[in-house]
Amino acid sequence: MFKLKTSAANPRLNLRLSALMGWATILGFVALVTLALLAHAGGALNYLYPVAAFAVGGFLYWCYPGLYLGFTFWLWFLTPEVRRLVDYQQGWNPESPVMLAPYLVTALIFLTVLRHLPKLQLRLFFPFGLVFSSLFYGYSVGVFREEGPLAATLDLLIWLAPVLISFHLLVHWRSYPRNYWIIQRTFVWGVLVLGLYGLLQFFYLPAWDRNWMLNAPIDAIGLPEPLEVKVFSTLNSPGPFAVVMMAGLLLLFTGRGALRWLAAGPGYATFLLSLVRSAWLGWVVGVFLLLVQIRGLRRLRLLGVGLLFLGVLLPIITLEPVTNLVSERLQTFTSLEQDASYRARVDLYAQQLPSSVLTLVGEGLGSTGAGSAVASPVGERGGYDSGIINTFITLGFIGTAFYAAGMAMLFVYGFPSRAHPKESLIVAYSVAISALTQLVFTSAQNGVTGVILWGFLGLAVAGKAHAKHYPPWKGNSDETTAG
Repeated sequence: MFKLKTSAANPRLNLRLSALMGWATILGFVALVTLALLAHAGGALNYLYPVAAFAVGGFLYWCYPGLYLGFTFWLWFLTPEVRRLVDYQQGWNPESPVMLAPYLVTALIFLTVLRHLPKLQLRLFFPFGLVFSSLFYGYSVGVFREEGPLAATLDLLIWLAPVLISFHLLVHWRSYPRNYWIIQRTFVWGVLVLGLYGLLQFFYLPAWDRNWMLNAPIDAIGLPEPLEVKVFSTLNSPGPFAVVMMAGLLLLFTGRGALRWLAAGPGYATFLLSLVRSAWLGWVVGVFLLLVQIRGLRRLRLLGVGLLFLGVLLPIITLEPVTNLVSERLQTFTSLEQDASYRARVDLYAQQLPSSVLTLVGEGLGSTGAGSAVASPVGERGGYDSGIINTFITLGFIGTAFYAAGMAMLFVYGFPSRAHPKESLIVAYSVAISALTQLVFTSAQNGVTGVILWGFLGLAVAGKAHAKHYPPWKGNSDETTAG
């Protein structure tokens, strides 16, 4: 079995020395996609992109687990933009195979689950057994529904992918220092790249993004004109983009180096220009938890960093179109009774929640969302602006009970206690809680939002396990078995 040893004290140096071949493979993949787009051969990428991504992901999974982790997150960030470029060159495709790439690469972690299956009996991993059971229960129901096995299988992949990332991070809890550093670095760069592109999108809307806005069946995305778009950057819509930025901006508080200061300005500006109030509230919850959990001089440093971020943001936020849009959106918090979106959500919960909670068996995976589009000639059906309602309807009361119990247990396991006040653990847990708040507003357990929720939840529990076994006075261990 291939083993890679890295130092918890300096994971950056070891990654640079040991991962040259891995980096070469990633750069080769980027070059392949770039050349295909420059040659206007975007149609070929419909299948080449997910296949090549899966091949690169498989190589990294076995040989360079650290790079595999970063590569997977970048696929979640950037694949929707690749899809838009492909569609712009070859014509609108409502069921683009390009979007399978992050799911296929994440699905490689199923090999980790098979290898560590006996661990589901252990207290630390038992919650994942509950979640896996609920999803396979939903799959077994969905297979025999009208939509059929194909829709159920696709939906299983959609629901399962975020949980797999969480399981992977917990299984490799001994590599927590390295994994946290990789994820933090990935998100800091992500805030910078997505933020800069988001500013370009707002002030000068690229043709492929405009094409997406005109064709995609997405509401509340703004108008396909510069200064009128709700920023979604390289993601599919403002909601997922705002959640990614929410997580990245929380990670900026405890990062180091000049990069976070470069990322803060465009990151916060586009986060506000997404106009996603639920993500703004999630960010406030995350900052509140950081201030409560981080104590002493570190709390003062956190406040100081926040003030400096505000200074970095001011040159952008004071521009007239930005100021007007953000201030108008903020004013809606003071008049929610007159807000159409708020009233629609209240009506949704009043009408749907009581009946959905009483759904014992559920409609099964594939009955709603992207999975249903495979079997339905009219596209997706039964979408709900609530992860809570969607879970009850899809998994029924039986499946939801197992799913919610598993998630709740992991939140209890990962809670940063005074005995383990590790700053990185507090940040990871705060991001997970912030993402959890989004379940009220969207299906935050799926897609890139689900990756944020489940990924940082798994990272927090892994950090707690690492802190218990390797407290500061004992030193750290970071031996990783690849794959």
